[in-house]
Amino acid sequence: MNTFLKRLELQGFKSFAQKTDFEFPYRVAAIVGPNGSGKSNVIDALRWVLGEREAKQLRGDTLGNLIFAGTPKRAAVGFAKVSLLFDNRDKLFPIDAPEVMLTRRVDRSGTSQFFLQDAEIRLKDLQPILARAKLGARGLTMIGQGQSDLFVRSNPEERRHMIEEVLGLREYRLKKTQAERQLTSSEVNMEKVTAMLEEIAPHLRFLKKQKNRFEKRAEIEKDLRSFENAYFSHQFRALERDVAAIEGPLHESETVRAAKEKEVFAAEQELKGMNESAGDAERAKKLRVTLAEFFAKRAEMEKTLARAEAKLEFQASAPTNVVRSAAEMKSILETIETEVKTMEAWTELDKIRATLKAMAERIASFLRSAPKADTAPLTGEITRLKGMLQEIEKQIETVRAEEETLAAAQQAMNREFRAKVELLETKKNELRAMDQGIQQRRFDRERLRMRMEELEREWRSLGRAMEELKTMTNVHDIVELGDLERKMFRLRGELAAIGEIDENLVKEANETEVRHATLSKELEDLKRAIADLRLLVKELDKKIHDDFKSAFAAINREFNNHFTLMFGGGHAKLKLKLPEVRVQDVVAVEGEVSAESASAEAAQEKPSELSAGVEIELSIPRKKIGSLEMLSGGEKSLVSLAALFALISVSPPPFLVLDEIDAPLDEENARRFSDLVKAFSKKTQFIIVTHNRATMEAADILYGVTMGDDGVSKTLSLKLESAPQ
Repeated sequence: MNTFLKRLELQGFKSFAQKTDFEFPYRVAAIVGPNGSGKSNVIDALRWVLGEREAKQLRGDTLGNLIFAGTPKRAAVGFAKVSLLFDNRDKLFPIDAPEVMLTRRVDRSGTSQFFLQDAEIRLKDLQPILARAKLGARGLTMIGQGQSDLFVRSNPEERRHMIEEVLGLREYRLKKTQAERQLTSSEVNMEKVTAMLEEIAPHLRFLKKQKNRFEKRAEIEKDLRSFENAYFSHQFRALERDVAAIEGPLHESETVRAAKEKEVFAAEQELKGMNESAGDAERAKKLRVTLAEFFAKRAEMEKTLARAEAKLEFQASAPTNVVRSAAEMKSILETIETEVKTMEAWTELDKIRATLKAMAERIASFLRSAPKADTAPLTGEITRLKGMLQEIEKQIETVRAEEETLAAAQQAMNREFRAKVELLETKKNELRAMDQGIQQRRFDRERLRMRMEELEREWRSLGRAMEELKTMTNVHDIVELGDLERKMFRLRGELAAIGEIDENLVKEANETEVRHATLSKELEDLKRAIADLRLLVKELDKKIHDDFKSAFAAINREFNNHFTLMFGGGHAKLKLKLPEVRVQDVVAVEGEVSAESASAEAAQEKPSELSAGVEIELSIPRKKIGSLEMLSGGEKSLVSLAALFALISVSPPPFLVLDEIDAPLDEENARRFSDLVKAFSKKTQFIIVTHNRATMEAADILYGVTMGDDGVSKTLSLKLESAPQ
């Protein structure tokens, strides 16, 4: 018959320093050995690899104590590893493989790892897999040393969990616990999401208003842009047409003017040629120069004559006196010079006049005393000068006569010159008229260009590019500019009324809307998830309740049968006990409420059978039992064994691990236990640590565990079918 657990491998675990293998080819395997040899370490290894996390359940202070610490004769190792090899042909594990290897490893750094088929797996993910296969580190499927009365001394809730584990309901309990944990987390998240939605709702309303204003502003800006396109494109095209209408005539006028300018230049050159070709012009020029020289000579001689006549008159009027010496003249002049220098500092006008008058009298007195000069030479000079003047007058008359002759000839030439000058002026007037016309057109063109530049500035001030205006198409030529201006003015007023809107607010509005939508969707998802989880919990509750209820009656029958077998009579019964709901518990959960309201809630919250514990009611032959505490240690072990075999009768687990569970039994009960193990080995694989001979006889294979002086456990196996009789 196949076994579910095929092999156990230990390395570095507690006293098993070296790699040790336990093969389980038979349904019942017994592990024997003296006390302290390390045989219970095998059970600890099984419990540890199946997920036990508490060191005290493994008979150690810390998980680090699970690693072989070394002895004086054997060095310590760096890690502990335990592996179980399972037969998976019945698909108890959800893995498509005929065999499944489960491994747990821990090193001295405290790192603990689980491996399933050499792939690392978390314990939280491993537990549902083990629960599905009815495997656990605690409960009735793995009873440790000194726990033979485990079922009796456990409380009602623990007994229920033990029963559910054997029934395979622990898988659903784990799923329910996980679902309830997810439900609690989802409800908390829903409250958080609801609070966040309530928090952002007012701000979102404000942001939506700003966004609506922005969208309205965008619509207005779009309409305004359309009107601006029509207005400016019409203006631009009209100005282009006006400029083109001026450019053509202006070019023609400039061409005609250039021809007229050539005519004026030719007339001017002709006049210049007349001036250069006049033969008497140079002669007339020379006559004018000669006449000017005579005039200048005459003027000079007249000046000289006038000075001579004045000198003569002065000499004639001067008084006769003694001749003064040069020294006297020098003396009086120095005196006058001194007085003049002295007068420079004076400010009184009367004093200056008096001094000047005295000086004048002194000078007059000096002059009156001077001798009369000889006037004959001077008179002769005057006569000579007058003669020369008469000669110059005659020469002037001659030059003037010649000049008049030349003037007559010049008049004839002047008349012709004037005619040509008049013709030149006419042409110049025509040129000026053309210049005025051209200037006017240029002015009009410049005015249009200035208007064009102003239009371009206005266009650019709107933040628009000139290329856009120049390449704009599909704009009507006939536009009511006044109507467009009024519309643009109105739209700009509306924009001013709306004011500037920070685009960051719009961005924030969009982000907040997305977040609100995300949170709303998340809230809906959470509501659906909560509903689904509540439905799942309800379905799991129903599954657990129905399976437990359907199996509980059969378990009770088997429990009574095995109890009667163990005790030679009497009867036993398992019954459900609903937990009591106390008012103080409700107050502790709900907070400070009145006792009346707490009582009302307690009355409403009736406990269900899902939370009911399991009580033991029994009657032992020839003994009156008031409570389980009145049972002896052996009796408690018998009751626990009866419950164990009742459970595996109804729902046999793949294997049981029992550590000296038969120790408290007497010889008769030990024999009964041995018979039950043999009987039930057809349904369940047994791994038993024992000292009892009867139990050893029930085993198919014995593993002996010994410990040498090096402190390391060693094994010896014996197949009983081949042992000598």
